[in-house]
Amino acid sequence: MMIVANSFTLDRAASALNPRPQQERQTSLAEPIGKRIASSSNICSSNLNSVLDPIVNAPTFAKGRWGILVQSLATGQTLYEHNPELSLIPASNMKLLTTAAAVQNIPKLQPIDLEQLLRAIGLVNRDSNNGQANRLLRRMGGVQAIKTAIAPLGVNPDTYKQVDGSGLSRSNRAEPITFVDLLKGMSNSRENKIFYDSLSISGLNGTLTNRLTDPFLQGRVHAKTGTLKGVRTLSGYLDNPNYGKMVFSIMINQSGLSGKVMTNAIDEMVLDLAQVKNCA
Repeated sequence: MMIVANSFTLDRAASALNPRPQQERQTSLAEPIGKRIASSSNICSSNLNSVLDPIVNAPTFAKGRWGILVQSLATGQTLYEHNPELSLIPASNMKLLTTAAAVQNIPKLQPIDLEQLLRAIGLVNRDSNNGQANRLLRRMGGVQAIKTAIAPLGVNPDTYKQVDGSGLSRSNRAEPITFVDLLKGMSNSRENKIFYDSLSISGLNGTLTNRLTDPFLQGRVHAKTGTLKGVRTLSGYLDNPNYGKMVFSIMINQSGLSGKVMTNAIDEMVLDLAQVKNCA
């Protein structure tokens, strides 16, 4: 996807972080997002708003609804937020709730059941298999059983509404804080490695095979994608070489807008987040 003037503006001069001549900025913006390093390599956490706000507030997304929350996994510090408690259609990010509940159930399973469950969790998170997700929901005992299983992780049941295991239904609703709390809770779970390893890895496998492929990002993002018409979401973990591990949820709902434009905007944010430094 080539960036054009009528998609979204990523003018780093506005941030005053790394001013460039106009011609150089135009050249940078002509490169495919996800295949280049972010244009500013000196992003401090204190300046992150000035880098990400221009994307969220671009005219292209004037009719869109963004929900974003980014936190340090180690400290819980919020690095960036935009409507973190806005209820949105999460698409396949809803699979994170289903698989987290399944992982919490692992200690109760027999070896043969465990092998089947591990295979199913990988198919659901890494490959976004909708049929497996809905079967997993039924196997876990339905929506109420999912809610009961993930509540101990710190997920507030009032922050989401789940109607299926896959996220295909537009009746599903969730807030960015839903997924951030879930991902933080799972990081402290005894079965964390199983869950973490089931997620797609940037530029390497699953639904992220062809996304975030720049060598700087390859392998640094473990996340779940979400795709419906007018919906794009991405929630997961980001290994930042300067700041440490981050946990994030980025969601946008905007009917009538190209999915590629929404995906590119999300990927641009992740590129920027990957270069955030704790300048303090």
